[in-house]
Amino acid sequence: MEKENYTIHKIVGLVLTVILIAAVTMAFVTETTRTESVAAAAKKASLQHGRQLYVDNCSNCHGSRGEGNVGSALNNSVFLKKASDSVMFATISSGRPSTVMPAWGQAYGGAFTDQEIRDIVVFIRAWEPTAPVVETAVFVPDAARGASIYESSCQVCHGENGKGGDDGKGGNLLAVNDKAQLGKFDDAWYQQTIANGRPAKGMPSWGSVLSANQTADLLALVGAWRNGETVASKTTVAQLLNSSLFSLQQNDSEDALYYLTRAQKIAFGPALGRFDPIISNIQSGQPAAALTDLTTLSSDWPVGDAANGATIYADACKSCHGAEGQGGVGRKLKPNQFVQDNVNANMFQFMLAGRVGTAMRGWDGRLSESQLADVIAFLRTWQP
Repeated sequence: MEKENYTIHKIVGLVLTVILIAAVTMAFVTETTRTESVAAAAKKASLQHGRQLYVDNCSNCHGSRGEGNVGSALNNSVFLKKASDSVMFATISSGRPSTVMPAWGQAYGGAFTDQEIRDIVVFIRAWEPTAPVVETAVFVPDAARGASIYESSCQVCHGENGKGGDDGKGGNLLAVNDKAQLGKFDDAWYQQTIANGRPAKGMPSWGSVLSANQTADLLALVGAWRNGETVASKTTVAQLLNSSLFSLQQNDSEDALYYLTRAQKIAFGPALGRFDPIISNIQSGQPAAALTDLTTLSSDWPVGDAANGATIYADACKSCHGAEGQGGVGRKLKPNQFVQDNVNANMFQFMLAGRVGTAMRGWDGRLSESQLADVIAFLRTWQP
């Protein structure tokens, strides 16, 4: 029996196998390249969409470059290293209770789909390679804050600007803003004296009254005095008017005059001319007339300039409330029932403190009393 020869079959099979392997390899390489290309295109589209969503909805609170504003800084290497994509997704979706961060996910009543939130996360994550380290805010003692604390707590015994003087009752106030004494004692001595008092000399202990930061502010004031500086306090005219009004309501004309005189020294604007008649009525023994006028002035204060207020509003308020007061992150202001229903004094206190749990942050320490007065005057122009 003749033996069959399969060599040709083996050769053909081998060739076909090689061709098949080459074809599969080529398909794999091509598909991988195609897949990578599709993935890159999808990521680019996601990044672009996320950028637009962020700019339109997130930049007012977190800054256009993630630098932070009302909300925390997101373009922050520490945050981006700690926060996984899933954590960012969950935070955007459900919000952060007890903060101004609302829920954006549709499952929680928000406006974004899951894919839109993922797109925003992609955009935020793209900052990571070049994200800076954002330093945590550190308390810095402030002499002007110290001057406010001094005026409310220390001036009655140590006199205006720490210079002592006549107490008006036949006695003398103990000067503390004295070059020789300031050079004799260091900050540690003043800190202990404020905390523990000097009972034998009539100085009470303030350690259980003032916080550590408030004491640090007072020490900053002492340091400014050592340098020969005169420091203006951050006490507002509004606060002094309220104190004067309360004193007059309690039939304490002396204290009412004290606070009102201090308020007049730092008052400004169109209402400045209304102080003298009230002071005159108190001095001449006409407390009823003074009380009527002081009540009105305290309610109307602060009175500002609407033209200046328009500029300040554009710089500080329009990102949340809209350039034309149409609203956005913040409430609509043109018109606004709250503005219409509240006197200037209420508006001023509200703007100082802000509204907890919303994007309306307090402006205390960031806009002056006169600047807030100008903004209030401008907002009045938008009301019917």
